[in-house]
Amino acid sequence: MQHRTFRGAVFYRLSTLSSVADVLIYFRTMRSALIGLVTVFLFYGCSSFQDSVPERGAEEPAAPAEEPPTLDLTEEAYDRISLAVSLGNPEEAIAAYEQAQLNDPDAPETQVLLANLYLAAGDRDAAQTVLDEVLASDPDNGDALFAAALIAGSNGDTDAERDLLQRAVEADPEQSEARAALGEIHLENRRYDAAEREFAASLANDPDNIVALVGLGNVKLRTEEPEAAEEVLSQVIEIAPDYSFAYADRSRARAMQYELNAAEEDLSTAIDLDPEYPWHRYDRGLVRLERNAAAGAADDFSAFIQTEPEVFLAYVHRARAYVGLGDRVAAIDDFETALALRPDYLPGYRPYAMLLFEDERFPEAGEYFRRAWEEVHPNDPRDHGMAMLAALSWKFADQPQRAQRFLESAASDLPQDTLYYEMARYYLRSASARRGLDGRILGEIENEPEQALRMRMKFYLAGQYEVDERRSSAVALYREVKETELRGLPEQRLAEARYDALTTP
Repeated sequence: MQHRTFRGAVFYRLSTLSSVADVLIYFRTMRSALIGLVTVFLFYGCSSFQDSVPERGAEEPAAPAEEPPTLDLTEEAYDRISLAVSLGNPEEAIAAYEQAQLNDPDAPETQVLLANLYLAAGDRDAAQTVLDEVLASDPDNGDALFAAALIAGSNGDTDAERDLLQRAVEADPEQSEARAALGEIHLENRRYDAAEREFAASLANDPDNIVALVGLGNVKLRTEEPEAAEEVLSQVIEIAPDYSFAYADRSRARAMQYELNAAEEDLSTAIDLDPEYPWHRYDRGLVRLERNAAAGAADDFSAFIQTEPEVFLAYVHRARAYVGLGDRVAAIDDFETALALRPDYLPGYRPYAMLLFEDERFPEAGEYFRRAWEEVHPNDPRDHGMAMLAALSWKFADQPQRAQRFLESAASDLPQDTLYYEMARYYLRSASARRGLDGRILGEIENEPEQALRMRMKFYLAGQYEVDERRSSAVALYREVKETELRGLPEQRLAEARYDALTTP
């Protein structure tokens, strides 16, 4: 699942977002952050701005009848600015600011308010100009430094952003927004202890700081403390019940505790709150897959693909849902799309090959089983069963010479003290020679103590029996393999497909 904070895009699920999507969402959430920041300025700043304004009822010189009192205009301006910001209309807020007869328009706090209004309106250049002027005369203005840091971050200058935030904290150690933003930088760089310290310092000064709470919740998620994460994120929801990402993040904490129903409910709430944000549907699709709710998962991934058609993993996951629904053709189509988008997606080779095998597209199945065996990530162990399935696929495709050449080449990479090597040698012998070895190979298989390996070997042996037209022997072994209670064994699923093919009229 993904984490998006008010400050920017913090990517939690490691490998699924495209860079274009990240950029778009960054600016979307940045806009929300700045509007929230202006609201903070209005809430905390207007009282100080108005301290110098006479209170209602106080004696003041009479104004000419044709000119409204400055007091009323100033208060009306603040009301207009506040209303415009709350409605998400920073341009109108700027217009109200410019029309106002402010008591001290050149005061640093007044100028910082204007800079933040420019930021909320997306005019970073104008905001930067105002902030430069403020910092030239008041270099330790914490609020101006924080706003400048936001601009640097939105421009991709992370070094300047971090330096400005550090200066803001040094100038004002109780600057909770700057500390929360520093915490996020540490979080993005996986410095979880430092991130937690900054979030805690932010919350010490502002217990309801949403950025700090969301960030702390994500620290707990990444350090695998889901109970603590759920507690913190529940606080966020109490404070900001309309913030969809808090529900999305809490759903991950609940999923980590295998509270899948609650996790799905949180994501459904997130979708209701922000139906235009596609990744909530993606995340709910993952939870539904885990719950074996294949139809709902397929619906979620289909909705996601409509808006994000270039995310190859969405097709992979929808293919998994289609497998659960028994729609092999649709699953194959989705794997084809996913591998066209990302040809080097190694984890997709085996499930795609299995679907092709079940669909009796044996030449293509053999090719992808071969790739699943040969193209392995350096940190992953090689699955020698993929080599056997590649050879068997080509035998089924009536391409015995291709199977022979492949196994002769692959045999040197098969461990010679394993049943994989013995089965490869069995495959390489002639039909008559194989008959003479049946008793020995079966005896070695039955003596294998590991059940999963024993069943895999029985499937390969059944496949060779089928190639040799020993139908009854093949059916007997396929039945035994398919009825074995072993979850996730690829040969078990393939045995069911071959058993059905041989026994269905």
